[in-house]
Amino acid sequence: MKKSNMRRIALIYGGKSVEHEISIITACLAKGYFDGELYSVYLDRNNRAFLAGNDWTPRQHLRQKLTKQVVFLTGERALGIVNGKRLTKIPIDVAVNCCHGLFGEDGCVAALCRMSDIPLVGSDVAASAVAMDKVLTKQLLTACGFPVVKGVCAVKGDLPDVTLTYPLIVKPALLGSSIGVEVCHSQSELSPALERAFRYCGKVLVEEALTDFTEINCAAMRTQGKVKTSAVETPVTLNELLTFSDKYINGAYQKPAANLAQDVQTEVSRLTAEIYEKLFFGGVIRVDYLLDNQTGKLYVNEINTTPGSLAFGLWEANYSRASYGQALTEQAIADNNEMQSFTYTFDSGVLNGAGGIKKK
Repeated sequence: MKKSNMRRIALIYGGKSVEHEISIITACLAKGYFDGELYSVYLDRNNRAFLAGNDWTPRQHLRQKLTKQVVFLTGERALGIVNGKRLTKIPIDVAVNCCHGLFGEDGCVAALCRMSDIPLVGSDVAASAVAMDKVLTKQLLTACGFPVVKGVCAVKGDLPDVTLTYPLIVKPALLGSSIGVEVCHSQSELSPALERAFRYCGKVLVEEALTDFTEINCAAMRTQGKVKTSAVETPVTLNELLTFSDKYINGAYQKPAANLAQDVQTEVSRLTAEIYEKLFFGGVIRVDYLLDNQTGKLYVNEINTTPGSLAFGLWEANYSRASYGQALTEQAIADNNEMQSFTYTFDSGVLNGAGGIKKK
């Protein structure tokens, strides 16, 4: 029996993405943030939705039998749990997007929740789609006046003349977690790197790579209607760039940004809040920066609308796990309530013949 004050929360994760396994890890960690009646909605590698066990470890997702399929009941703020020929309708108070990459972080989950009238901890459709696309993100950041490194878009079958200064960094436009990312020091390295990147995506971002830099992370969220920014931290790596292994295999890699000048930390916080507001993000995002150690110039590198572990590590000084989840869900419900206050109908009379198509 559901207690009257206990919210029904759908945690959505997995999906048809190269970041599928990372999404599972994020979801398993995020389950500790949300106090309520939890429904773990696992999207398999074909995007089929199933009800998973709330106590499953990441590894158990590889061998558990999936029997209860989940369907989104559009317009009903509910999920349907299909078990054999029986469908059980479960009203949902709020959903949490834990998907990384395509078919989840790119606006697909946001669209599902919007169609189903389910409040979402996460960004809406447009903001999610733009942030997932590194090329569109760079174009929008440039248009808004945010500092970014020089770069060009390479499209499969129609490569541009690359006049940038080496070394260059090659990034598949629609991937994350450093997958498919390579540094090229010469023309001879660029062509094969592009070829490998095009295996993942038909659009690739080629940027000038800094050679002496510091990576910086900062998160933002809206709570009680106001945008807040997290602590500023710097990732640690011994490689030329932050790799997939650095992030997910070699263990912790964040450290407090005590070595950064205070004015840099202040500017990172300011830019992060401004990006959150100007680009209309929701839920929690993490913005990654590059600081050129030689010139002191700061650049916006990427925006993550579903950051790993929902970026809780950046907020530990401000929130417990439970209060963090509560802040996110309350804001998601408040945002949805505001959205529902708008008018979505217009009685034109067209179908009654008033100003409509006349019969011949």
